[in-house]
Amino acid sequence: MAGGLILLAVLTGCEHPYARLSTHQDPKYPVARTSKIALPESVNSSTVDLATRLASESLTEQLKALGYQLTPAADADFQLNFNVSEKDESQSYEVTVPTMSTVVTSVGPRQVTGTVMTDQVVPRTRMVDVTALQVTLRRRQDPPVEVWSGHISASTSDAEKFQSAFFRALLERIGETANGVAQLDADQTNAKP
Repeated sequence: MAGGLILLAVLTGCEHPYARLSTHQDPKYPVARTSKIALPESVNSSTVDLATRLASESLTEQLKALGYQLTPAADADFQLNFNVSEKDESQSYEVTVPTMSTVVTSVGPRQVTGTVMTDQVVPRTRMVDVTALQVTLRRRQDPPVEVWSGHISASTSDAEKFQSAFFRALLERIGETANGVAQLDADQTNAKP
């Protein structure tokens, strides 16, 4: 359904970039804006790739802008982990094509021939380069269980162009269960660059 909304926006000439997102929160272990979150320590290592290092910077920036307290692991309530990936994804959509057909009908004793204009829906498929961000929060206290997970994906060009909004659209839903789309150029999801 969410993919259909994105493609509908693209096909109808709407120029707003959208991202698909889904989150899931364990109601037994709520996460609040006052929660202390530890980020992975290895993201500044020389062995980490560029996409992961840049994602870490964006995560840090957006979590601070949203009011979360980033602390060392020893003092944290939750441990945040993330993964950024890119892949080609097949997307199906429909195109409406105008068609003409000849109709022959009878009107009384006479035969009438005419042309009818209709629209035919034609299925299409295309490959799209997609960037996905997966974020999880795990309790640091007993029991050390995963309490929240979230996933957002958008075309790579949109995710790069609206990077702050791409990260924020997911992180502002920490502690929530949600499923749908986020408009990346909307005012409510834009953060400081």
